[in-house]
Amino acid sequence: MEVTYKVHRKDPENGGESSYSTYQVELPEDATVLDGLQKIRDEQDDTLAFRASCCQGSCGECAVRINYKAQFTCTTRIGDVTKKAPEILLDPVRNIPVIKDLVFDMDRFTWNKMAAMKPWMEPDDEFAPTENLVPESEMADVRKTMSCHACSLCDEGCAVLPVNFDFLGPAAMVKGYRFVMDPRETGAKMEARMKVVEQPQGLWDCVHCYEADGKCPRGLTPSSKIMEIRDVAFKEGIKHEKVGRHHASFINSVKQTGWLDERKLVMETEGMTNVTGLMKLLPTAVRALRRGKMPGRHEKRPGADQIKRILEKAEDSK
Repeated sequence: MEVTYKVHRKDPENGGESSYSTYQVELPEDATVLDGLQKIRDEQDDTLAFRASCCQGSCGECAVRINYKAQFTCTTRIGDVTKKAPEILLDPVRNIPVIKDLVFDMDRFTWNKMAAMKPWMEPDDEFAPTENLVPESEMADVRKTMSCHACSLCDEGCAVLPVNFDFLGPAAMVKGYRFVMDPRETGAKMEARMKVVEQPQGLWDCVHCYEADGKCPRGLTPSSKIMEIRDVAFKEGIKHEKVGRHHASFINSVKQTGWLDERKLVMETEGMTNVTGLMKLLPTAVRALRRGKMPGRHEKRPGADQIKRILEKAEDSK
């Protein structure tokens, strides 16, 4: 069948402007999208740049957006993406700096952020005389996480990265999860690990949109993994000072009155002794006051004691 490929182009030596090139390619229906790209490069346009490596869906190197959906070109069949029309639109994955055509900067997008997770084991007993045997039941979920392709399609769906590219993202958080949940790191090493995961632009910057869960080709549910790390942080004690203050203020406010006191929450999160930080809040407070949106004082609401008991029961169950 004849298929029309419309491929994103970007040449840094030609001003770096984005455009599209169109190619007509003859392919069987069971061919992959990658087969078509290779045929274009070999027979029509040797300047076309794209990534590929394993050609069997194991490495994630060939991830692109195929007809607006992030997929691997090496496992996506022509017949599956041309059911509506014999046309294939190829774009780089979202949220990532493009170097040329379909080739993007994996260092900035993935590898540097994964490296920030310090992805290596640091057991308490560095020179143990025997193996450190771990029950399979404790390693099953960790082992599944270790099957991550590092393709970063979960980052492609992240709602934070378009606003803050410095956010470490779901892919790096999954790498962090692999070590947070490893039972061989305990004590001081576990505490140090949580400080790494909770670093600025890390764990607490996730807005739990759960978009990443639907993007992962391995079904590793990155968003859910982030929530599990947060549960560990609550249990072990939050290491990020500002987040710790926010959490304590939120819980104390609801326990005391049954309401969330937004004014108190903002100030206590910033730090009541942090004069510089509090002064930065003044313009926002003035605008809220002018528009009649400044929260009022919350008196203790009916049923506050029951709400307090619910919270305490939830805390005890952690």
